[in-house]
Amino acid sequence: MTQPVPTAEFSSLVYGSAGVALDDPAEVFHEASRLYPDVAPGHLLALFELAHSPELQQTVARSSRTHPQRPGVDLPQADIGRMPLEAALTQRRSGAAAEPGVLSAEHLAALLAAAYRSIGGLRPAPSGGALYPLELYVVVLAVESLEAASYHYDPFRHRLERIGPGVRAEVGAALVDPALAENASALVVITAMFWRSRFKYGLRGYRFALLEAGHVVQNIALAATALRIPALPLGGFYDRRVDGVVGADGLDEATVYAVLLGGRT
Repeated sequence: MTQPVPTAEFSSLVYGSAGVALDDPAEVFHEASRLYPDVAPGHLLALFELAHSPELQQTVARSSRTHPQRPGVDLPQADIGRMPLEAALTQRRSGAAAEPGVLSAEHLAALLAAAYRSIGGLRPAPSGGALYPLELYVVVLAVESLEAASYHYDPFRHRLERIGPGVRAEVGAALVDPALAENASALVVITAMFWRSRFKYGLRGYRFALLEAGHVVQNIALAATALRIPALPLGGFYDRRVDGVVGADGLDEATVYAVLLGGRT
């Protein structure tokens, strides 16, 4: 007779023998963001307003920060080559660069376009209600022909808008493992403008923003694989420090994901 395989009780590692707390934040949030067929959504008024307000429709269609007044760089037109999807999926690896290297502006442009560029109002990642609540920033550390600085990515103009300095030490200090930044060429930061989704979907909109960030980072990872560029998706960062690097307030807009790019394997 096959003996049962013992299974670790993960919750005890967090709460000990007392068990899961009744006010566990993760469980409370998950319950608050559930959908039930017999409970009318609390955001029906927002849906009505969206359907009948040209101003709101125009605002939703814009769905991105823009900084035309800031100095910026128009990115070149570039593509990710012709690697078969199956090859990109099987060869994709998450890893930091072993040696420093310079990333070309063409490759950075191709990665950003694959991630979130808007063409005809649509982007390469699925988005709840096509509301596109995410913003992309790039902290340039070693990119050919680009000044080391922090930039906001304009998905409509395919343009980088300078918002502040790009300091490798600051990037390292914002990571749980600072050594990961030592050889990287750039850090892509994905923030979420939560109310861009929440006005329509309530707390469910927060889930949608996180799901969309995952789609965007997978696009970056697969495009980086096709271009043979090291890419390391990051969850181990100090939120407030990364927010500070890109100028997010941490409340209405906050960092949800990041990716280190470039260097040499």
